[in-house]
Amino acid sequence: MTDTTLAAGFTDKLVITGLAQTERRARDDKEWQVLLDSYHEDARIFLSWFDGSPSEFVTSSQRMADRPGGHALHELGPTLVRVDGDRALADTSCAILMRRVFEGVECDLTAYCRHRSRVERRAGRWRLCSFVGIYAKNTLVPVVPGTAPKLDEARLGTYRSSYDFQCYHREQEGNTPFSNRPGLDRPDLVAALEEADRAWLAGADLPLGVGGE
Repeated sequence: MTDTTLAAGFTDKLVITGLAQTERRARDDKEWQVLLDSYHEDARIFLSWFDGSPSEFVTSSQRMADRPGGHALHELGPTLVRVDGDRALADTSCAILMRRVFEGVECDLTAYCRHRSRVERRAGRWRLCSFVGIYAKNTLVPVVPGTAPKLDEARLGTYRSSYDFQCYHREQEGNTPFSNRPGLDRPDLVAALEEADRAWLAGADLPLGVGGE
């Protein structure tokens, strides 16, 4: 491998790292066009609360941000990148910070996850082809100590432990919670996603391996 090839590979990793981090910061800062431009038009986003296209994701994110207490902030860890030609995989650890009301009590909800993306260079530009959340756990703490909400423990027990409080809040808001997201409590779903991503990186045209695919 020549010095030029090594330099090009290092540059690609820097660009992809910046892309992955910028996508999250754009959502935090409500820079909707920057968020949309982070994706190829045919990309798919698959999260605890969303499954759809980039344009649908931006619209849904705007609606969420416009609701009082609906926005979230992302504390990002390092982005790990693997490159093979014009394809790459990016994996970023993340803590999602949310302030939400549970059964009338204001709480801080924190979700710990990884965000995994397929990234492809088309017409000389790297953009995301996918954005998938892999969930580890979530925690719930009342904003005012000693005011813990009285949750329906039976209902809470029906949700996946990796994102149960998120599901509880989603249903509380009148939305349907999802049970098929990759998480540490479902290593089979994580393995299917990662296997499909590795094959895609090597050149195969495979779907994401999530959401029943």
